[in-house]
Amino acid sequence: MRTNSLFIKLLSGFIAVIVLLLSFNLVSYSFFYRNIRDEITTSSKQNLSHIADRYENHIQSVQLSLVGLFFNNHLNYLFDADRSVANDAVNQLVKRIREIRENDMLFLHDIIVQFKPDSFVVHQGGPDRLEALYANTYRSSRYGADFWREQFDAGFKLRLYPQAAFANSQQMPQGDLFPLLLKSTTDENMVIAALLDAESMFRTFDSRTAGYFYMLDESGRILFGSDPSRPFALSADRLDPARDYVKADHNYYFFRKGDVTGLTYALVIPNEKIASQISRINVVLLVLLALALVVSAALSVLVSIRFYTPIQNIIETIQRHGPQAQLPASKRIDELRFIDANVKQFLQTNLDISRDLRNQQSHLAHLGYIRKLKNIYTRPNELPTAEKPFYLVLFQLSMTGRFRGLPAAEQERAMFFIKEFIGISLSEKYPESVTLQTEKHQVLSLLFTDGEAKGVLEALDRFKAVFDRDKQYGYLTVAFKPELVQPARITETYEEALDMVGRRRLLTETQLLTSLVPEPLYVGFSPAQEQELYANLQAGRTEHVGSLIDRALRRMEKDGATEEQFRAFAKDIVAKTVKAMVAASVDIDSVLDRLSPYQEIKLCASADEYRRLFERFLAEAASRIAERKEKKDPVVEFVLDSIHSKYHEELSLERVASGLGLTPSYVSRYVKEKTGSNFSDYLNEVRIGKAKELLATSSAPIRDVATRVGYVNVTSFIRMFKKVTGVTPSDYRRAEAGMNAEKPG
Repeated sequence: MRTNSLFIKLLSGFIAVIVLLLSFNLVSYSFFYRNIRDEITTSSKQNLSHIADRYENHIQSVQLSLVGLFFNNHLNYLFDADRSVANDAVNQLVKRIREIRENDMLFLHDIIVQFKPDSFVVHQGGPDRLEALYANTYRSSRYGADFWREQFDAGFKLRLYPQAAFANSQQMPQGDLFPLLLKSTTDENMVIAALLDAESMFRTFDSRTAGYFYMLDESGRILFGSDPSRPFALSADRLDPARDYVKADHNYYFFRKGDVTGLTYALVIPNEKIASQISRINVVLLVLLALALVVSAALSVLVSIRFYTPIQNIIETIQRHGPQAQLPASKRIDELRFIDANVKQFLQTNLDISRDLRNQQSHLAHLGYIRKLKNIYTRPNELPTAEKPFYLVLFQLSMTGRFRGLPAAEQERAMFFIKEFIGISLSEKYPESVTLQTEKHQVLSLLFTDGEAKGVLEALDRFKAVFDRDKQYGYLTVAFKPELVQPARITETYEEALDMVGRRRLLTETQLLTSLVPEPLYVGFSPAQEQELYANLQAGRTEHVGSLIDRALRRMEKDGATEEQFRAFAKDIVAKTVKAMVAASVDIDSVLDRLSPYQEIKLCASADEYRRLFERFLAEAASRIAERKEKKDPVVEFVLDSIHSKYHEELSLERVASGLGLTPSYVSRYVKEKTGSNFSDYLNEVRIGKAKELLATSSAPIRDVATRVGYVNVTSFIRMFKKVTGVTPSDYRRAEAGMNAEKPG
């Protein structure tokens, strides 16, 4: 074979490329072998730094939340006042503790405020005694009541103790918790303890490293270990602050000291794991190198032969026929026809590919806008979007029952045609507009133009005439703020448009919203009306309940309440109704056995649909409560009759029980089981109900009203009245006088 043949030259070129790639792979292998250990240690240090920063920031956030409690007015009042009468301050403090506890990002299991003089504590469950709390609710072999009493005299301001398992008196586990203690800078007789969920913190802050994580305090004591079966074997004096890690006992110890807490965070990675990673990488590199060498050589020979053969055939054909050879005319025409047919096929294929690419480009642009709207991070220039100002228009369809009765496929087709109609209509005036469906019943249009917003408003006004023709199927809400939007503000503008759509009024027509209109400040029931609703539900008076709801809905319609306010009001009414049924011992499953009222609320698109929902649900609930009350029970009837007939006297549970010949404790349990309320609560409800009648129908002084309904102490009466109704007797009398003045006649 000639040395200057095409085959030899192709094969020589491939071999040269193989040698070059082989050299590059050998250099890369040497480089990775030298640097892989450094890369692993660097990655471990970065992971530990990330975990430590998150723990430091979290402990600092918890500290700030606890410091805020020291400045709580109710806490200060509770510290100075007689706690036996400071119920309101205790309740407000418990409420504040629960608010802080509900922040899931703080991983707080509980916050406990402890007072030294009388071992009084307040936590999310309410007030308690120190001994009872740590013997019943938070029992731990490591942290008993003596430990918590000793903390008042310990010399620290903030301290984190090792995690321990906590359980209640029934041995039900509460989890592995960190005790974090904060002492007041002004008074050492008060300590706030926070119980942090150790496992949840570790699962959230851990970067999924291959080693074992530990937390140590300044004395080297272990506060937390990710694997309790593996103790931290390195002594504290070997943690050299001038280095990031040390190697000892076949382990790599990475450590970092917290700047805020002074805690030491350690990451232990066994040496065999690092060595195994290096070994695996070495094996993979060698296998890939050998495989690349074999495949490259085989492909070089194969490609050279396959590339050389057709060229050789062409050469042989030319040599055989020669430029002077006269081919038959038919043969030459057939060849040309074959070439022409193939060229046309190639051009058609190229055209199809170009068209498909344009469609894909359009889909990618829509995807890019949706990711920007949803504030989903993408790499720069990853998805194509236009970087010029635009107007943003949001269309939201509120469906009626007739629309929801259509098959799912028909609903999807309807939304598709609505989107297409909007897109085509807007593109006539704004050719560069982009219209996409962002949610199941939501369409968004971006109008790229430098023109005034007046033209957009004219186009949107035409939509109203079109969509109002199909009001029996749904109502369209259009949110458009007449301001040009810069591309960087697309997410903010979209969220503002969502807020505007949420302010939609319950009108059975298309609505165009151009600003975030303020909501009515007062919707729903007043405290007095809530009590009236609850009383009528308990009494099973369907007509009164329906009248109350209808008045509230009409007032909300008159005041222009938004769709969100109607939905919130409906949820509140359903919740109160369920509460009344539970209090009356009604089987709520019999009322909620069909579609959940909360699901029905989501489907209501008009005030009439809310009325129909309440007519069905409240009527059935009131009927069931009335049926339940018709079932007589001699003991309950005697107790309730005694309360209703002697509420104005000095009535007690012992007095009523003696009339039955039963013990007070048995009567209390029996009444609670049958009615859902205990004796004192029911007595107070009757007394407060009678007091409301006297306040609304007479001008008697508050002291006289209190005496006439059975309260000797007017202060106790005022406190109980506000607890039951939410307002003071004076405020209730003024509110009732105002409502009576508004009634016609």
